[in-house]
Amino acid sequence: MATIAASKWGVVTYEGDTSWNDTHGASTGTNVYNNTTSSDYASVYIDYETGSKGSTWVLRRFFIAFDASSYASGYAISNLKLYYYPTTSTTNNFKIAIVKSTAQGNANSNLTTADYNSFDDSVTYATNDGTDIWADSTSLSYFDLNATAISAFTNSYVKLCILEYTHDYLDNAPSFATYWHGNGNFNGMASGGIPYLSFTATATGYENDVIGVSSSNIDSVNAIA
Repeated sequence: MATIAASKWGVVTYEGDTSWNDTHGASTGTNVYNNTTSSDYASVYIDYETGSKGSTWVLRRFFIAFDASSYASGYAISNLKLYYYPTTSTTNNFKIAIVKSTAQGNANSNLTTADYNSFDDSVTYATNDGTDIWADSTSLSYFDLNATAISAFTNSYVKLCILEYTHDYLDNAPSFATYWHGNGNFNGMASGGIPYLSFTATATGYENDVIGVSSSNIDSVNAIA
């Protein structure tokens, strides 16, 4: 299996005290964090608190960018997975959605607060039906990515955004006090590490079999006359 490590990763957060709609639809965030190496970091979350002094809403969105230029042409990509290192600080049964990101340039730019809405949730990179759960464990885990995510390889960069599913992705205002979060371990010295893509890359451009060698393995054959 081929792999590509993330070249940029980070979060954009919005903290608001006016309404859910203002928080969810804000044009810019209030805080941004890039390329954390924390061993227990709340990477994506929703926080809603209400009381006698009013209500507050907080959303955090997780952006990851990969330079896939080495596989932009000449390969058929399949079995694409996003690997990450979760932690047990994660909320049980924390549902997420994965969509196309338009942030982080050519997988070489840091996030800014202006990237809070730098994603297209009409372009889905996973099932996004409530079945993708951020693991509540310390074991290396993964999400399956779909054919739409695979198609991004032809643009040289695979950029995605992970959203909390139930409220952020579906745009449903929370009705009770809620603090749900998916935590990651990004510290390579503490049994963690940065997210990476894993996939099968099959060389293309030669469709015939050569004396028992399948076309998918033709790149392994040397000195063909």
